[in-house]
Amino acid sequence: MTRALAIAPVVLVALIAASACSKEVALASNKNAKGTITVAAAPPKTPPPDLPPEALADLNADTPEAGVTPAAPSADSPSGPATVTDYRAGVSGELSGLPPVGDAAALAGAFIEWRSRAAAAPGGFEAGQVLLGANEQEYKPSDAELVAAEAGDRLSAALQGADEATKTAIAGVVGENHGYRRFDFRRVDVAGSGRYVYASAPRDAQLPL
Repeated sequence: MTRALAIAPVVLVALIAASACSKEVALASNKNAKGTITVAAAPPKTPPPDLPPEALADLNADTPEAGVTPAAPSADSPSGPATVTDYRAGVSGELSGLPPVGDAAALAGAFIEWRSRAAAAPGGFEAGQVLLGANEQEYKPSDAELVAAEAGDRLSAALQGADEATKTAIAGVVGENHGYRRFDFRRVDVAGSGRYVYASAPRDAQLPL
């Protein structure tokens, strides 16, 4: 559904933040990511919305834990699938430290560790900024959840087509619980405001064991 937005220039300055620069990470979850959604501008003479101070403060929060990631779209802005590092660049270091898809045994150990961390530090739902293309309730995953999801996606990719001996060995490390929670990400371009990246609610997934 297309949502309209027209925000006064003074408010625009507060809403648009510079995109974070980070080392590109090869992500197993890229193939499941969502593309960009464009939200049209409001009709002429539409009055600007009154955004509460706490909403503006949240949007301006210059931390990796911000609920949304605002960025000004440009000719160089990506138009392909949104990824976890588009959503929260601060987890790039942890993602770079995960074993590659080619090392299923090491990935299994990392998966167990990060899944445990995610269970101990879950995210939660928060009121979304609907005028900025968000849902009424947006899930804000923790850093541990984001890394655990990537570890699960990589391990799933490593197990695709693996022989039975490999799967048996990995199953012995993982245990009886083969499930994990993963996320999809989407960009929303809000005309006159900027670009925002949102995470989906957690989606249940199973390792192919």
